[in-house]
Amino acid sequence: MNRHERRAGAVLGDTMVLFDWNGTIVVDADHARAALNLVLGRRGLPAFGEAEFSMRFRLPFSELLGRLGIEADDRPAAEEEWNTELSTMRTRLCPGAPECLVSLAQDGAWLGVLSASSAAAVRFDQRSLAVPPVFHMVDASIDDKFEALLRHRPTRTRAYYVGDSADDMRCASAADYIAVGVSPGFADESARLLRAAGAAHVISSLDELVGLIQVDDPVGSVAQV
Repeated sequence: MNRHERRAGAVLGDTMVLFDWNGTIVVDADHARAALNLVLGRRGLPAFGEAEFSMRFRLPFSELLGRLGIEADDRPAAEEEWNTELSTMRTRLCPGAPECLVSLAQDGAWLGVLSASSAAAVRFDQRSLAVPPVFHMVDASIDDKFEALLRHRPTRTRAYYVGDSADDMRCASAADYIAVGVSPGFADESARLLRAAGAAHVISSLDELVGLIQVDDPVGSVAQV
């Protein structure tokens, strides 16, 4: 009997793993930039290049729009346009996402999505990319991620939040989660920023997450946060 077989069942029954969506479950940075540039272009504002987008893109989206010079009364329409454009663009799953989700579900973890992305965009990705139907909850269109994380925190003894931004890491660590950052390379600037913002772990793909949780939670025991 191998190690995974010994873990089968509810051995992670006291563990909750919540995920950000864009940039964590699905790869969509290029699409997010293209959609934003369409919104900006319609308003006569300059487009983002790849490097500038990586440095300046932050959620909540309405706050970003304000920093980019879009008037307050136009921001709801601009955000709706952005979500509409995103919903028509083809994304792809992050490396290891299906296998990670299925494995954690089989081990009994309580899984969820907590994201600033719209519910419609998340549902579209779930259908079009055949995301495994393992989530116990999907909490979308979140304006205050810290408050939402606090609200879900009592659900299980041990809690992880997996995201790709510094804001994700700050909110998660402040809300008593084990913050896990997803970065394409351990030596790049984004990995450094994730750690500085409170990431307990930084991984380059989701297929590393199951092993990380197994190390934190040895077979036959459940660690406290």
